[in-house]
Amino acid sequence: MMPDLPAPNAETYLGDGLYARFDGFQLVLRAPRERGDHFVALEPAVYQSLLQWVAQYPKLKQYLEGR
Repeated sequence: MMPDLPAPNAETYLGDGLYARFDGFQLVLRAPRERGDHFVALEPAVYQSLLQWVAQYPKLKQYLEGR
C-alpha cells in the first residue's frame, strides 16, 4: 500500500537527472548541474495549469501517458 503523501522533503529520482519532492505546499523539481542545482517549484495552481495544458493536446497526452 502506498502512503497518501511522501515523507516531508524526501526526494525521489524521476529519471533524466530530475528529482522530485513535496515540501508540504508545492512540488519541487531539482536538476543537479556542475555549477549548482536548478530548481522549479510548482504550486498547486501551476501544477493544475500544466495538466490542463497537456489535456488540450490529445496526442501529446496519449504520448506522455505511454499509450
